[in-house]
Amino acid sequence: MSQAKVDKYKEEKKNRKKLIAKEKRVRIIWAVIGIVVAVALILFIILSLLNNIF
Repeated sequence: MSQAKVDKYKEEKKNRKKLIAKEKRVRIIWAVIGIVVAVALILFIILSLLNNIF
């Protein structure tokens, strides 16, 4: 391996915990956003159906 690759690997290894924590936070944020959008969509559909019935 070239020295640049070795240096890059060492830098990634040094910051691995921070990177994993950041990826986990981003994944959780996207999951929460997805759930909120899904609930809003379901509520919109239900309210539209109820509005058409009554």
